[in-house]
Amino acid sequence: MRAVLVIGATGILAPAASRLSERGIHVVGISRKGREGTVAVDAHDSDALTEALADATWDAAMVYEPAVSQKSLAYIHGATPGRCVVVRTSAAADPARGTLVIPRDTLQLGWTADTPHRWHTPSEVSAAALDVLADGQPRTLGTVRPWQDRP
Repeated sequence: MRAVLVIGATGILAPAASRLSERGIHVVGISRKGREGTVAVDAHDSDALTEALADATWDAAMVYEPAVSQKSLAYIHGATPGRCVVVRTSAAADPARGTLVIPRDTLQLGWTADTPHRWHTPSEVSAAALDVLADGQPRTLGTVRPWQDRP
């Protein structure tokens, strides 16, 4: 792996972007404001994202799902030759949505099992996302049941 597209590179996946960079992997980071050497684009706008990434290349991707539209995510999947890790929030595990299915290359976020329950930190999320990037195995970070225990 020579380059990884990271959407969430200045937020929840910032520690992952830093670790990849420390390993000598080029990070193509996306942020709305173009901070810290990232590409400035709103990843919800698939046309703008496609245009902003026209000259970029990457081997794999890590995507914080709330930061993209479905159309943008489809573009990223199609443009990524390797693994495309999707980091989903706990909302995807809402029992009202039906049976929880966690596809390959997906990190499902939950909350800590210890009391008091809390959301996971960017470092915790990034470590788990890097594990999924390494092997593609679907994972749940923390717990997503019982639903009424979420913070």
